[in-house]
Amino acid sequence: MNKELNIFQAALRLAPYFLGYKPQQTQTQEQKPTLTEKDIALINLRRKDGAVIVVLGTIDTGKTELCYRLAEFLDKPTYAVSPQQKPPSWIEWIKLDEIFEKVKPDSTLICDDLPAYASNRDYNEALVKQLERITPMVRHDPQPPEFPTGRLHLIFASQSSAQSDKHMTTGVEAAFFKPLGLLFEDLERPNIKKIYTEYVNPIFDGKSLDWVRRHAYMWSREFRGLIKVEKTTRQDY
Repeated sequence: MNKELNIFQAALRLAPYFLGYKPQQTQTQEQKPTLTEKDIALINLRRKDGAVIVVLGTIDTGKTELCYRLAEFLDKPTYAVSPQQKPPSWIEWIKLDEIFEKVKPDSTLICDDLPAYASNRDYNEALVKQLERITPMVRHDPQPPEFPTGRLHLIFASQSSAQSDKHMTTGVEAAFFKPLGLLFEDLERPNIKKIYTEYVNPIFDGKSLDWVRRHAYMWSREFRGLIKVEKTTRQDY
């Protein structure tokens, strides 16, 4: 109970920073920021034993930076499968076939550039099948040898959900949307396309690339709306 309380209290302190708000060092009780629905949604996401999180958007819109920011906020040992980009030094860079060997329980795993290794055409690949099998286990204790990892925050990043295996995006606890590529929108799965048409596109249409990189549309059971995302505070690239 004490450990859970400490984690919750730490999350309360971190949530405003995730959203780009930096409170003053000296504040009276009346001046302290009030937690919003999005703060509470992020805190509850952090408190979970494990969760599947999806980040969608076209290239150069800040998806990877958002993944790093989420990982920093979750405040667990972090690993990344990232074929196209080496992560910062506080994230351990691993290969797909090292997940079961290196990723420990109570950690965060970022799977960036998901279509590079988990597209529909690779559905029968053994390693992709293994990744698919751990997805429903993220909230549970490890069950070796078949499921050697568990209690895992699993972050998938992709240019489009249509490019990735459908099993990789089931059981999602939170999704973060950035604009899709012009040729990807019509290929999206119907439910994702509807979210973009009704909620995401009206916010991002006409905005500068710099603005797009600093924002995302968050979708969870507790909150749906725009959030501002700052760069990670661990600047050790």
